[in-house]
Amino acid sequence: MKKVLVILILLSNFTFALNLNNFEDRQTILLDIKKVIQKEESIARAYEKYILDNYNIPENINALYSTNYLSETNVKFIEDISNFTSYFTTFTISSNQISYALLDTLKNDTEIKNLYESNTFRTKTYFKNNKINFILEDAFAKHLYDLIKTNNGAITNCPTTVFTTAINCKENNHIYIKLTKKLENSVVVPDKYLIAYHIDKFKTGPIIITDDTSKHITESIFNSIPKGALLYDKNGVKYLKTISSIEVLK
Repeated sequence: MKKVLVILILLSNFTFALNLNNFEDRQTILLDIKKVIQKEESIARAYEKYILDNYNIPENINALYSTNYLSETNVKFIEDISNFTSYFTTFTISSNQISYALLDTLKNDTEIKNLYESNTFRTKTYFKNNKINFILEDAFAKHLYDLIKTNNGAITNCPTTVFTTAINCKENNHIYIKLTKKLENSVVVPDKYLIAYHIDKFKTGPIIITDDTSKHITESIFNSIPKGALLYDKNGVKYLKTISSIEVLK
Protein backbone atom coordinates (compact mmCIF):
# COMPACT_ATOMS: atom_id res chain seq x y z
CA MET A 1 0.00 0.00 0.00
CA LYS A 2 2.84 2.40 0.86
CA LYS A 3 4.44 1.76 -2.54
CA VAL A 4 1.17 2.65 -4.28
CA LEU A 5 0.90 5.89 -2.31
CA VAL A 6 4.48 6.86 -3.21
CA ILE A 7 3.80 6.21 -6.90
CA LEU A 8 0.61 8.31 -6.79
CA ILE A 9 2.45 11.19 -5.11
CA LEU A 10 5.23 11.08 -7.71
CA LEU A 11 2.73 11.02 -10.55
CA SER A 12 0.83 13.98 -9.11
CA ASN A 13 4.04 16.08 -9.15
CA PHE A 14 5.10 15.03 -12.64
CA THR A 15 4.15 17.04 -15.71
CA PHE A 16 3.69 14.75 -18.68
CA ALA A 17 5.12 15.96 -21.99
CA LEU A 18 2.52 17.09 -24.47
CA ASN A 19 2.37 15.77 -28.01
CA LEU A 20 2.35 18.84 -30.24
CA ASN A 21 0.99 16.74 -33.11
CA ASN A 22 -2.06 15.88 -31.03
CA PHE A 23 -4.92 18.35 -31.56
CA GLU A 24 -5.99 18.62 -27.91
CA ASP A 25 -2.41 18.93 -26.62
CA ARG A 26 -1.67 21.54 -29.25
CA GLN A 27 -4.74 23.55 -28.26
CA THR A 28 -3.57 23.40 -24.65
CA ILE A 29 -0.18 24.84 -25.59
CA LEU A 30 -1.76 27.55 -27.77
CA LEU A 31 -3.92 28.56 -24.79
CA ASP A 32 -0.79 28.60 -22.62
CA ILE A 33 0.91 30.88 -25.17
CA LYS A 34 -1.97 33.34 -24.81
CA LYS A 35 -1.71 33.18 -21.01
CA VAL A 36 2.06 33.77 -21.11
CA ILE A 37 1.58 36.82 -23.33
CA GLN A 38 -1.08 38.13 -20.95
CA LYS A 39 1.44 37.74 -18.10
CA GLU A 40 4.01 39.68 -20.14
CA GLU A 41 1.43 42.41 -20.71
CA SER A 42 0.80 42.54 -16.94
CA ILE A 43 4.54 42.85 -16.32
CA ALA A 44 4.75 45.73 -18.82
CA ARG A 45 1.92 47.60 -17.06
CA ALA A 46 3.52 47.00 -13.66
CA TYR A 47 6.91 48.15 -15.01
CA GLU A 48 5.45 51.46 -16.19
CA LYS A 49 3.60 52.00 -12.89
CA TYR A 50 6.80 51.28 -10.94
CA ILE A 51 8.64 54.01 -12.87
CA LEU A 52 5.86 56.52 -12.20
CA ASP A 53 5.69 55.63 -8.49
CA ASN A 54 9.41 55.42 -7.73
CA TYR A 55 11.21 57.60 -10.30
CA ASN A 56 13.38 54.56 -10.86
CA ILE A 57 13.56 51.44 -13.02
CA PRO A 58 12.92 48.14 -11.18
CA GLU A 59 16.20 46.34 -10.58
CA ASN A 60 14.63 42.95 -11.36
CA ILE A 61 11.23 41.34 -11.65
CA ASN A 62 11.13 40.56 -7.93
CA ALA A 63 10.52 44.28 -7.35
CA LEU A 64 7.19 43.85 -9.19
CA TYR A 65 5.99 40.81 -7.23
CA SER A 66 4.14 42.91 -4.65
CA THR A 67 0.66 44.17 -3.81
CA ASN A 68 1.23 47.46 -5.65
CA TYR A 69 2.23 45.91 -8.96
CA LEU A 70 1.68 42.26 -9.93
CA SER A 71 -0.26 41.66 -6.69
CA GLU A 72 1.18 38.20 -6.15
CA THR A 73 4.36 36.15 -5.75
CA ASN A 74 6.20 34.68 -8.70
CA VAL A 75 4.76 31.24 -7.89
CA LYS A 76 1.15 32.47 -7.80
CA PHE A 77 1.75 34.57 -10.90
CA ILE A 78 2.21 31.49 -13.13
CA GLU A 79 0.13 28.87 -11.35
CA ASP A 80 -2.69 28.99 -13.93
CA ILE A 81 -0.20 27.95 -16.67
CA SER A 82 0.05 24.21 -15.99
CA ASN A 83 2.84 23.59 -18.50
CA PHE A 84 4.94 26.66 -17.67
CA THR A 85 8.01 24.94 -16.22
CA SER A 86 8.15 22.40 -19.06
CA TYR A 87 7.83 24.73 -22.02
CA PHE A 88 8.63 28.29 -20.90
CA THR A 89 11.51 30.11 -19.21
CA THR A 90 11.15 32.02 -15.94
CA PHE A 91 10.24 35.68 -16.45
CA THR A 92 13.16 38.10 -16.08
CA ILE A 93 13.43 41.80 -16.97
CA SER A 94 16.27 44.14 -17.90
CA SER A 95 16.07 47.75 -19.06
CA ASN A 96 12.90 48.00 -21.13
CA GLN A 97 12.66 44.31 -22.04
CA ILE A 98 11.55 40.92 -20.81
CA SER A 99 13.24 37.60 -21.55
CA TYR A 100 12.04 35.46 -24.47
CA ALA A 101 9.68 32.91 -22.96
CA LEU A 102 9.71 29.91 -25.32
CA LEU A 103 11.98 26.95 -24.69
CA ASP A 104 13.38 25.12 -27.74
CA THR A 105 10.53 22.60 -28.06
CA LEU A 106 8.10 25.44 -28.76
CA LYS A 107 10.60 27.75 -30.43
CA ASN A 108 11.22 25.08 -33.09
CA ASP A 109 7.52 24.88 -33.94
CA THR A 110 6.96 27.60 -36.55
CA GLU A 111 3.24 28.11 -35.93
CA ILE A 112 3.65 28.41 -32.17
CA LYS A 113 6.73 30.62 -32.51
CA ASN A 114 4.95 32.94 -34.93
CA LEU A 115 1.91 33.24 -32.65
CA TYR A 116 4.08 34.09 -29.66
CA GLU A 117 6.10 36.69 -31.58
CA SER A 118 3.07 38.27 -33.26
CA ASN A 119 1.00 41.18 -31.94
CA THR A 120 -2.19 39.10 -31.81
CA PHE A 121 -2.54 39.36 -28.03
CA ARG A 122 -0.14 42.26 -27.45
CA THR A 123 -0.77 45.96 -26.79
CA LYS A 124 1.95 46.86 -24.23
CA THR A 125 4.68 44.60 -25.63
CA TYR A 126 6.26 43.67 -28.95
CA PHE A 127 8.88 41.22 -30.20
CA LYS A 128 12.22 42.47 -31.53
CA ASN A 129 15.78 41.09 -31.50
CA ASN A 130 14.85 37.94 -29.56
CA LYS A 131 13.41 40.01 -26.73
CA ILE A 132 9.96 41.09 -25.69
CA ASN A 133 10.06 44.87 -25.47
CA PHE A 134 7.81 47.08 -23.34
CA ILE A 135 5.78 49.97 -24.72
CA LEU A 136 5.68 52.90 -22.31
CA GLU A 137 2.44 54.67 -23.18
CA ASP A 138 2.47 57.45 -20.58
CA ALA A 139 4.48 60.48 -21.76
CA PHE A 140 5.79 61.20 -18.26
CA ALA A 141 6.85 57.55 -17.82
CA LYS A 142 8.77 57.73 -21.12
CA HIS A 143 10.45 60.95 -20.03
CA LEU A 144 11.37 59.53 -16.61
CA TYR A 145 12.75 56.38 -18.24
CA ASP A 146 15.06 58.46 -20.47
CA LEU A 147 16.05 60.66 -17.54
CA ILE A 148 16.79 57.68 -15.26
CA LYS A 149 18.95 56.08 -17.97
CA THR A 150 20.99 59.24 -18.52
CA ASN A 151 21.16 59.69 -14.75
CA ASN A 152 22.48 56.14 -14.28
CA GLY A 153 20.01 55.70 -11.46
CA ALA A 154 16.90 56.90 -9.66
CA ILE A 155 15.76 60.52 -9.59
CA THR A 156 16.16 61.36 -5.90
CA ASN A 157 15.58 64.45 -3.75
CA CYS A 158 17.75 67.48 -4.52
CA PRO A 159 20.44 68.32 -1.94
CA THR A 160 19.60 71.21 0.35
CA THR A 161 23.16 72.56 0.27
CA VAL A 162 25.12 74.50 -2.35
CA PHE A 163 26.55 72.35 -5.16
CA THR A 164 28.17 73.15 -8.49
CA THR A 165 28.16 69.76 -10.21
CA ALA A 166 24.94 69.53 -12.23
CA ILE A 167 22.52 66.76 -11.28
CA ASN A 168 18.99 65.56 -12.04
CA CYS A 169 16.72 65.55 -8.98
CA LYS A 170 13.28 66.35 -7.57
CA GLU A 171 12.19 68.96 -5.04
CA ASN A 172 8.78 70.23 -3.90
CA ASN A 173 6.97 68.29 -6.66
CA HIS A 174 9.32 69.72 -9.28
CA ILE A 175 11.85 67.93 -11.47
CA TYR A 176 15.14 69.72 -12.14
CA ILE A 177 17.43 68.57 -14.94
CA LYS A 178 21.13 69.45 -14.71
CA LEU A 179 20.59 71.59 -11.64
CA THR A 180 23.18 73.47 -9.56
CA LYS A 181 22.48 75.51 -6.42
CA LYS A 182 23.94 78.71 -5.06
CA LEU A 183 23.71 80.83 -1.92
CA GLU A 184 21.60 83.96 -2.33
CA ASN A 185 20.85 86.27 0.62
CA SER A 186 21.91 83.46 2.95
CA VAL A 187 19.39 81.09 1.33
CA VAL A 188 20.26 78.08 -0.87
CA VAL A 189 18.37 78.45 -4.16
CA PRO A 190 18.49 76.89 -7.66
CA ASP A 191 21.19 78.46 -9.82
CA LYS A 192 21.43 76.94 -13.29
CA TYR A 193 19.35 74.16 -14.83
CA LEU A 194 18.51 72.79 -18.24
CA ILE A 195 14.82 72.09 -17.59
CA ALA A 196 12.50 72.56 -14.60
CA TYR A 197 8.79 71.78 -14.28
CA HIS A 198 6.05 70.89 -11.80
CA ILE A 199 5.31 67.18 -12.06
CA ASP A 200 1.60 67.78 -12.75
CA LYS A 201 2.42 70.20 -15.59
CA PHE A 202 4.85 68.05 -17.58
CA LYS A 203 2.42 67.05 -20.33
CA THR A 204 1.09 70.55 -21.03
CA GLY A 205 3.53 73.00 -19.47
CA PRO A 206 4.57 75.51 -18.47
CA ILE A 207 8.07 74.03 -18.49
CA ILE A 208 11.02 76.31 -17.79
CA ILE A 209 14.01 75.70 -20.07
CA THR A 210 17.46 77.16 -20.61
CA ASP A 211 17.77 80.20 -22.86
CA ASP A 212 20.76 78.54 -24.55
CA THR A 213 18.93 77.47 -27.72
CA SER A 214 21.83 75.29 -28.87
CA LYS A 215 21.00 72.98 -25.94
CA HIS A 216 17.50 72.52 -27.33
CA ILE A 217 19.13 70.66 -30.23
CA THR A 218 22.10 68.93 -28.62
CA GLU A 219 20.53 67.72 -25.35
CA SER A 220 18.54 64.54 -26.09
CA ILE A 221 16.30 64.90 -23.03
CA PHE A 222 14.39 67.64 -24.88
CA ASN A 223 13.15 64.94 -27.26
CA SER A 224 10.98 63.38 -24.56
CA ILE A 225 9.05 66.57 -23.80
CA PRO A 226 5.55 65.92 -25.20
CA LYS A 227 4.36 67.61 -28.36
CA GLY A 228 2.23 70.67 -27.63
CA ALA A 229 3.79 71.49 -24.24
CA LEU A 230 4.26 75.20 -23.56
CA LEU A 231 7.82 76.23 -22.64
CA TYR A 232 9.42 79.40 -21.26
CA ASP A 233 13.04 80.31 -20.85
CA LYS A 234 14.35 82.38 -17.94
CA ASN A 235 13.94 85.57 -19.98
CA GLY A 236 10.22 84.95 -20.52
CA VAL A 237 10.54 83.91 -24.18
CA LYS A 238 7.74 81.51 -25.04
CA TYR A 239 8.25 78.28 -27.02
CA LEU A 240 6.15 75.35 -28.21
CA LYS A 241 7.35 71.76 -28.41
CA THR A 242 6.58 70.38 -31.87
CA ILE A 243 7.08 66.89 -33.28
CA SER A 244 10.63 67.63 -34.41
CA SER A 245 11.83 70.74 -32.58
CA ILE A 246 11.26 73.58 -30.12
CA GLU A 247 9.78 76.60 -31.85
CA VAL A 248 9.71 80.21 -30.60
CA LEU A 249 6.22 81.66 -30.34
CA LYS A 250 5.95 85.27 -31.52
